[in-house]
Amino acid sequence: MWSLKFTVKNIDSIYTLLSAEHPDVTDYLYPVDHYIRGDKVFIVGVHLLDGSPEAQNKFARAMQKHKKTKEFEQNGQQIITLIVEEEPFYTQLFAAELYHPAPVVVQKGYERWHVASWNRKILEKLLETLERCKDKFPELKLHTLEKTKLSDIYFPKVFPELPEKQKEAFSRALKRGYYKWPRQADLQKLASESGVALSTFQEHLRKAEARLLPFFADNINL
Repeated sequence: MWSLKFTVKNIDSIYTLLSAEHPDVTDYLYPVDHYIRGDKVFIVGVHLLDGSPEAQNKFARAMQKHKKTKEFEQNGQQIITLIVEEEPFYTQLFAAELYHPAPVVVQKGYERWHVASWNRKILEKLLETLERCKDKFPELKLHTLEKTKLSDIYFPKVFPELPEKQKEAFSRALKRGYYKWPRQADLQKLASESGVALSTFQEHLRKAEARLLPFFADNINL
Protein backbone atom coordinates (compact mmCIF):
# COMPACT_ATOMS: atom_id res chain seq x y z
CA MET A 1 0.00 0.00 0.00
CA TRP A 2 1.19 3.53 -0.82
CA SER A 3 1.12 6.21 1.85
CA LEU A 4 0.96 9.96 1.38
CA LYS A 5 1.47 12.54 4.15
CA PHE A 6 1.19 16.27 3.59
CA THR A 7 0.28 19.54 5.33
CA VAL A 8 -1.85 22.10 3.55
CA LYS A 9 -3.43 25.48 4.11
CA ASN A 10 -6.83 25.20 2.45
CA ILE A 11 -8.44 28.64 2.46
CA ASP A 12 -11.66 27.19 1.01
CA SER A 13 -12.13 24.77 3.91
CA ILE A 14 -14.45 25.44 6.84
CA TYR A 15 -12.05 23.39 9.00
CA THR A 16 -9.01 25.53 8.21
CA LEU A 17 -10.98 28.73 8.71
CA LEU A 18 -12.36 27.71 12.11
CA SER A 19 -9.03 26.37 13.38
CA ALA A 20 -7.36 29.69 12.50
CA GLU A 21 -10.06 31.59 14.39
CA HIS A 22 -9.85 29.18 17.36
CA PRO A 23 -6.12 28.34 17.69
CA ASP A 24 -6.56 26.75 21.13
CA VAL A 25 -8.58 23.88 19.65
CA THR A 26 -7.33 20.92 17.63
CA ASP A 27 -9.90 19.19 15.43
CA TYR A 28 -9.25 15.51 14.67
CA LEU A 29 -11.41 14.81 11.61
CA TYR A 30 -12.36 11.29 10.51
CA PRO A 31 -13.87 11.45 6.99
CA VAL A 32 -16.76 8.96 6.91
CA ASP A 33 -18.42 9.38 3.52
CA HIS A 34 -19.29 11.82 0.76
CA TYR A 35 -21.84 12.09 -2.03
CA ILE A 36 -22.44 14.39 -4.95
CA ARG A 37 -25.72 16.17 -5.62
CA GLY A 38 -25.70 18.43 -8.65
CA ASP A 39 -22.53 20.54 -8.51
CA LYS A 40 -22.13 20.20 -4.74
CA VAL A 41 -20.11 17.73 -2.66
CA PHE A 42 -21.62 16.69 0.65
CA ILE A 43 -19.07 15.42 3.21
CA VAL A 44 -19.89 13.45 6.34
CA GLY A 45 -17.25 13.75 9.05
CA VAL A 46 -16.71 12.76 12.66
CA HIS A 47 -14.74 15.28 14.71
CA LEU A 48 -12.94 14.83 18.02
CA LEU A 49 -12.05 18.17 19.58
CA ASP A 50 -9.10 18.77 21.89
CA GLY A 51 -8.85 21.91 24.01
CA SER A 52 -10.40 23.45 27.07
CA PRO A 53 -14.18 22.90 27.41
CA GLU A 54 -14.78 26.61 26.85
CA ALA A 55 -12.64 26.70 23.69
CA GLN A 56 -14.29 23.54 22.37
CA ASN A 57 -17.76 25.04 22.89
CA LYS A 58 -16.84 28.22 21.02
CA PHE A 59 -15.40 26.19 18.15
CA ALA A 60 -18.46 23.94 18.03
CA ARG A 61 -20.89 26.88 18.03
CA ALA A 62 -19.01 28.53 15.18
CA MET A 63 -19.04 25.30 13.18
CA GLN A 64 -22.76 24.80 13.76
CA LYS A 65 -23.58 28.34 12.60
CA HIS A 66 -21.38 28.25 9.49
CA LYS A 67 -23.26 28.42 6.18
CA LYS A 68 -21.50 25.28 4.88
CA THR A 69 -22.78 23.17 7.79
CA LYS A 70 -26.02 21.45 6.80
CA GLU A 71 -26.28 18.96 9.66
CA PHE A 72 -24.66 19.09 13.09
CA GLU A 73 -24.81 16.80 16.11
CA GLN A 74 -22.64 17.10 19.21
CA ASN A 75 -21.97 14.83 22.15
CA GLY A 76 -19.32 16.40 24.39
CA GLN A 77 -16.08 16.69 22.43
CA GLN A 78 -17.40 14.52 19.60
CA ILE A 79 -19.21 16.09 16.64
CA ILE A 80 -20.79 14.65 13.50
CA THR A 81 -21.24 17.05 10.59
CA LEU A 82 -22.59 17.17 7.06
CA ILE A 83 -20.65 19.86 5.21
CA VAL A 84 -21.40 21.06 1.68
CA GLU A 85 -18.60 22.11 -0.67
CA GLU A 86 -18.61 23.22 -4.30
CA GLU A 87 -15.00 22.78 -5.44
CA PRO A 88 -14.48 19.54 -7.44
CA PHE A 89 -11.15 18.74 -5.75
CA TYR A 90 -13.06 17.59 -2.66
CA THR A 91 -14.11 14.48 -4.58
CA GLN A 92 -10.40 13.58 -4.77
CA LEU A 93 -9.64 14.38 -1.13
CA PHE A 94 -12.51 12.18 0.04
CA ALA A 95 -12.46 9.62 -2.79
CA ALA A 96 -13.54 6.05 -2.09
CA GLU A 97 -10.20 4.83 -3.49
CA LEU A 98 -8.40 6.48 -0.60
CA TYR A 99 -7.93 4.96 2.84
CA HIS A 100 -7.49 7.27 5.82
CA PRO A 101 -5.03 5.55 8.21
CA ALA A 102 -5.26 8.45 10.66
CA PRO A 103 -7.53 11.42 11.23
CA VAL A 104 -6.96 14.72 9.49
CA VAL A 105 -5.37 16.96 12.13
CA VAL A 106 -6.74 20.48 11.78
CA GLN A 107 -4.88 23.04 13.87
CA LYS A 108 -4.08 26.77 13.68
CA GLY A 109 -5.17 27.17 10.07
CA TYR A 110 -3.52 24.06 8.66
CA GLU A 111 -4.62 20.50 7.86
CA ARG A 112 -2.27 17.53 8.24
CA TRP A 113 -3.37 14.65 6.03
CA HIS A 114 -2.37 10.99 5.90
CA VAL A 115 -4.00 9.04 3.09
CA ALA A 116 -3.16 5.71 1.52
CA SER A 117 -4.04 3.77 -1.61
CA TRP A 118 -3.10 0.59 -3.43
CA ASN A 119 -2.52 2.76 -6.50
CA ARG A 120 0.35 5.25 -6.36
CA LYS A 121 -1.05 7.13 -9.37
CA ILE A 122 -4.18 8.13 -7.40
CA LEU A 123 -1.99 9.78 -4.76
CA GLU A 124 0.17 11.46 -7.40
CA LYS A 125 -2.96 12.79 -9.10
CA LEU A 126 -4.19 14.21 -5.79
CA LEU A 127 -0.87 15.99 -5.27
CA GLU A 128 -0.99 17.41 -8.80
CA THR A 129 -4.47 18.81 -8.12
CA LEU A 130 -3.38 20.43 -4.86
CA GLU A 131 -0.32 21.98 -6.52
CA ARG A 132 -2.40 23.26 -9.45
CA CYS A 133 -5.06 24.92 -7.26
CA LYS A 134 -2.72 27.43 -5.63
CA ASP A 135 -5.53 29.92 -5.21
CA LYS A 136 -7.18 27.52 -2.75
CA PHE A 137 -4.01 25.87 -1.40
CA PRO A 138 -1.44 28.70 -1.06
CA GLU A 139 0.76 26.54 1.18
CA LEU A 140 1.46 22.86 0.60
CA LYS A 141 4.20 20.76 2.16
CA LEU A 142 4.82 17.17 1.11
CA HIS A 143 6.15 15.02 3.94
CA THR A 144 6.28 11.53 2.43
CA LEU A 145 5.03 9.50 -0.52
CA GLU A 146 6.23 5.98 0.01
CA LYS A 147 5.41 2.31 -0.04
CA THR A 148 4.19 1.30 3.43
CA LYS A 149 3.90 -2.09 5.02
CA LEU A 150 0.47 -2.99 6.29
CA SER A 151 1.89 -3.36 9.82
CA ASP A 152 2.79 0.36 9.73
CA ILE A 153 -0.78 1.42 8.99
CA TYR A 154 -2.73 2.64 11.99
CA PHE A 155 -6.26 1.32 12.35
CA PRO A 156 -8.25 3.82 14.42
CA LYS A 157 -10.18 2.59 17.43
CA VAL A 158 -12.53 4.36 19.76
CA PHE A 159 -10.74 5.55 22.87
CA PRO A 160 -12.26 4.61 26.21
CA GLU A 161 -14.63 7.33 27.38
CA LEU A 162 -13.30 9.23 30.38
CA PRO A 163 -15.28 11.20 32.94
CA GLU A 164 -14.66 14.92 32.56
CA LYS A 165 -12.36 15.31 35.60
CA GLN A 166 -10.24 12.31 34.61
CA LYS A 167 -9.98 13.56 31.03
CA GLU A 168 -8.97 17.03 32.23
CA ALA A 169 -6.30 15.62 34.56
CA PHE A 170 -4.81 13.36 31.87
CA SER A 171 -4.89 16.11 29.23
CA ARG A 172 -3.16 18.57 31.55
CA ALA A 173 -0.48 16.05 32.50
CA LEU A 174 0.16 15.24 28.84
CA LYS A 175 0.36 18.87 27.71
CA ARG A 176 2.56 19.97 30.64
CA GLY A 177 5.17 17.29 29.93
CA TYR A 178 4.46 15.03 32.91
CA TYR A 179 5.06 11.96 30.74
CA LYS A 180 8.25 13.26 29.12
CA TRP A 181 11.72 12.32 30.31
CA PRO A 182 12.93 14.13 32.24
CA ARG A 183 9.55 15.22 33.55
CA GLN A 184 8.69 18.87 32.96
CA ALA A 185 6.02 19.08 35.66
CA ASP A 186 5.25 17.27 38.90
CA LEU A 187 1.90 16.29 40.38
CA GLN A 188 1.89 19.08 42.93
CA LYS A 189 2.28 21.71 40.22
CA LEU A 190 -0.43 20.11 38.07
CA ALA A 191 -2.80 19.93 41.04
CA SER A 192 -2.19 23.62 41.83
CA GLU A 193 -2.90 24.59 38.23
CA SER A 194 -6.15 22.60 38.38
CA GLY A 195 -7.17 24.21 41.66
CA VAL A 196 -7.59 20.89 43.50
CA ALA A 197 -5.76 19.06 46.26
CA LEU A 198 -2.79 16.87 45.30
CA SER A 199 -4.58 13.70 46.43
CA THR A 200 -7.65 14.60 44.35
CA PHE A 201 -5.67 15.31 41.17
CA GLN A 202 -3.61 12.15 41.67
CA GLU A 203 -6.77 10.08 42.01
CA HIS A 204 -8.27 11.49 38.80
CA LEU A 205 -5.03 10.92 36.89
CA ARG A 206 -4.51 7.36 38.11
CA LYS A 207 -8.09 6.41 37.24
CA ALA A 208 -7.63 7.87 33.76
CA GLU A 209 -4.38 5.93 33.30
CA ALA A 210 -6.09 2.73 34.45
CA ARG A 211 -8.70 3.16 31.72
CA LEU A 212 -6.29 4.19 28.96
CA LEU A 213 -3.29 1.91 29.48
CA PRO A 214 -5.06 -1.31 28.42
CA PHE A 215 -6.07 0.45 25.19
CA PHE A 216 -2.49 1.47 24.39
CA ALA A 217 -1.14 -1.95 25.36
CA ASP A 218 -3.61 -3.58 22.99
CA ASN A 219 -2.56 -1.27 20.13
CA ILE A 220 1.14 -2.12 20.45
CA ASN A 221 0.45 -5.84 20.80
CA LEU A 222 1.73 -6.27 24.34
